[in-house]
Amino acid sequence: MAMPVPIPMPKIFLSVSLFIVLFCSAGYASELRVLCYNIHIGIGMDKKLDLERTAKLIKEQKPDLVALQEVDRNANRTEKQDQAALLEQLTGLKAVYGKTLNHASGGEYGIAILSRFPVKESKMTPLPLQEGYEPRGLLEVEVEFADNQRLRFANTHLCHRSEEGRVQQVKRINDLLKDAGLAILCGDFNAPPESTTIKTALEQWTDAGDSSPTFSSTNPTRKIDYIFYKPTSRLKVKEMKVLQDNITSDHLPVLVVFEVLP
Repeated sequence: MAMPVPIPMPKIFLSVSLFIVLFCSAGYASELRVLCYNIHIGIGMDKKLDLERTAKLIKEQKPDLVALQEVDRNANRTEKQDQAALLEQLTGLKAVYGKTLNHASGGEYGIAILSRFPVKESKMTPLPLQEGYEPRGLLEVEVEFADNQRLRFANTHLCHRSEEGRVQQVKRINDLLKDAGLAILCGDFNAPPESTTIKTALEQWTDAGDSSPTFSSTNPTRKIDYIFYKPTSRLKVKEMKVLQDNITSDHLPVLVVFEVLP
């Protein structure tokens, strides 16, 4: 019996197949689901403290990274909950907490980050403080994802009473993160898109959102919550939405899905 003669595969098919294998194995194309949310210390618009409700909203979005503002730790007003630790337990995401001040009623008040990825480094840096105003800070983590790629993820909550103070705080943030490389910056900036605060941020960052308002949750008229990113050569916005939940907090959460490019 004659042996079958092998049919050579076209060179172009081999080249395309090899490219696909290399591209996928290198982990170049990946997604990042990012949520930014001022949780109002877990107290909803119905005046109820219900952090399980907050955690449920977060989990439903299947985020990789979450930036949270207005987070209590061991404060009397929120039943002495360690809210970052409790959200870690309820969502299954690693929590990192950053204190901005000691609350008058006891305990601490600050910001937090939740991460699905391993956190390699974290730090909390005080931001410029104007006399008579609340302290503010920048919480940063470096995470590892998709075949050892590194990302700097930062969270802040800026002064709500002084535009001059916010501008100085953003200038400091820009300086702290100027060499960050692949980076995402989230926060409650307490400033609309046309403000000097946001124009200063845009000197270094790109806004991932549109003009959709995020505050208040019951009557949204102002955009003050943001997700910024850089560089545009590495991150591409695939999806962005403001979640319409008018009960869990006084802010609306912002979700952005990024594609990470080589």
